[in-house]
Amino acid sequence: MMRRTLMLAAVGCAALLSIAPTASAQVTPAVERTTARARAMLDGGEGTAARTLLDSLVGAVPVGTLDLAEALYWRAVLAERVGEAERDWKRLVIDVPLSPRAPDALVRLGELDMLRGHPADARVYFTRLLRDFPSGAYRAKGLLWLTRSYFEERNMADGCGALDSLRGEQIPDGELRLQSDELQRRCIGGRLNIPASSAPAASKSAEKAVQKPTERPPEAPAEKPAAGAGRYSVQLAAYDTRAEASDAVKRFAKRDIDARIDGEQKPFRVRTGYYVMRADAINALNKLKKLGFDGFVAERAP
Repeated sequence: MMRRTLMLAAVGCAALLSIAPTASAQVTPAVERTTARARAMLDGGEGTAARTLLDSLVGAVPVGTLDLAEALYWRAVLAERVGEAERDWKRLVIDVPLSPRAPDALVRLGELDMLRGHPADARVYFTRLLRDFPSGAYRAKGLLWLTRSYFEERNMADGCGALDSLRGEQIPDGELRLQSDELQRRCIGGRLNIPASSAPAASKSAEKAVQKPTERPPEAPAEKPAAGAGRYSVQLAAYDTRAEASDAVKRFAKRDIDARIDGEQKPFRVRTGYYVMRADAINALNKLKKLGFDGFVAERAP
């Protein structure tokens, strides 16, 4: 297996030699082919070889180019550990801050802080997203996440204020529209509970007057088969310590996602579900992505 991994990486490195060391206004075809190949390798169960190929790609492309942004983006998306993905997304928004991949990287960094229970830290990324990319598809997503970050702190006034900025915006049908409608209902319900005498009060007064809604979050993917019934799972994260992995499992549980820790030594993998067919695991992953979570399909060792 190791020989095969090294051979695949060597072939990939040879292909990378054709990448010209000059800046480009768009991602070069060679980089597009390499990232597509890495994704196909991961889907085929060759995760180690895929990541080795992407490591080589990151080292081969010129600094400060869209090629670097593309390579960092896919290495982060396919990373096995949260820390590795976070490092690449941060590097992307620093080294290539206006690339087409930067908005998604900012959203993902903010999502990580939200998952950790740090909404104030997450707002730094969402605010930057709205500042650097004030129009387009990511404006609605940024405002919705900004609203959620305030709601996490029970700050209904500022959260609903951020949501009001979406008025007049064209929100596409689908998941974003559903999220917007849900948050609007929370704002309407919260405002109805504010006494008329305190309506003009400052944000902190409004926060004290409003109780945090008790709505359940969107339903997680359908019930999974019992442990041992399938060889495929969805990996959500991986950590160097069991304590970090355990904290992540608890956070996922609060969002009605039944996660577990796989492995007795690092990396401690946080996974969910047991699926007999890879297609079923991919379907579950797609449902999780609609809820704002990332991951990939992993195969248990025989």
